[in-house]
Amino acid sequence: MARYLEPDTQLRREALQRLPHKSMWGVPAGELDQRRLVHELQVHQIELEIQNEELTQTLTEVNALRAKYLDLYDFAPAGYFTLNTQGNIVELNLRAAKMLNQERRQLVGRPLREFFDPQALPRLDAFLSTAEYSPDEVFAEALPSLRSKSMLMPMYVNAQAHAFVDPQSGHKRIRLVLMDVTALKVARDDVTRVITHSE
Repeated sequence: MARYLEPDTQLRREALQRLPHKSMWGVPAGELDQRRLVHELQVHQIELEIQNEELTQTLTEVNALRAKYLDLYDFAPAGYFTLNTQGNIVELNLRAAKMLNQERRQLVGRPLREFFDPQALPRLDAFLSTAEYSPDEVFAEALPSLRSKSMLMPMYVNAQAHAFVDPQSGHKRIRLVLMDVTALKVARDDVTRVITHSE
């Protein structure tokens, strides 16, 4: 923990150790008060320098953690979204933008519903509504989302979501994770067809 949160006595002790010691013996009384004042100001200046060093070190550590978090967030194998309670995209990672086949900046503020098959919208709406009011994480399997028109089939996603209160804005948000399970869904459907056909 940074020293600026510790009691002032420890900070003062360190500042006094850094300050060159000067004897006050034999100094006239009037001059003694001035020297004491200068001494106190020097100690205070060193205390501020110590706090500044520690704040700089803490800021460096925070920036390193932030860069690591952003790297993990943006390059995760799943699409991460933050939605408002109306279902509009507030924030998303690079993988999420790639799943929706658009640039990230073009997606912020848009309703997530735009990217789902119309037949899946009742399930999506129910899922997000449950996530908004549930104290636990909620899940949905194989929701069909729309791919670009050049694609022959929709993309199927498993969804996981939970609500939280954004500490900066104070507004309720929904954190949503989408995992592309198209290959798994197609394989399952093929196996089901084969089993059904063979019977």
